[in-house]
Amino acid sequence: MTGDSKGQLDAINKQIKDVVGLYRTAVSHLGMSENELWIWYSLIIMDGEYSQQDICVMWSISKQTVNSIISNMVRKGFVSLEAIPGSRNRKEIRLTQSGREYGESVVRPLFEVERRAIEKLTLEERVACTSAFRKYISFLREEMCGYETREKRKGVV
Repeated sequence: MTGDSKGQLDAINKQIKDVVGLYRTAVSHLGMSENELWIWYSLIIMDGEYSQQDICVMWSISKQTVNSIISNMVRKGFVSLEAIPGSRNRKEIRLTQSGREYGESVVRPLFEVERRAIEKLTLEERVACTSAFRKYISFLREEMCGYETREKRKGVV
């Protein structure tokens, strides 16, 4: 590795694990799984109406996991599923009033913690951080695809 790239890579990986650990601790206090949190986050904070497939792609969660969580939310009366016209079997997830109230009570306080933390950085720091991380993920994705291709040729993956 060139320069101190190994040390920097170690630091980035540790920081990623630190962030994941913070969310893991938060959701344990909320009584839900990390994946359930990201679904609630999509519906409340991102304030959108998404299909299960959208959420799978957005958060890199398996279809089975999203389906299981959404089915549980339907059973509890938090969401309903509405067919998307013109699609084969895609359904939009819609919050019910009780779902919106519950989601707001659980996710909004966590979002406010995130907002206060990010706002302690200067605008320039936030831009630099998100820009560099986006670029790193893009390069990592590119390298991982190449790695998988090479390993398949070797018969490893």
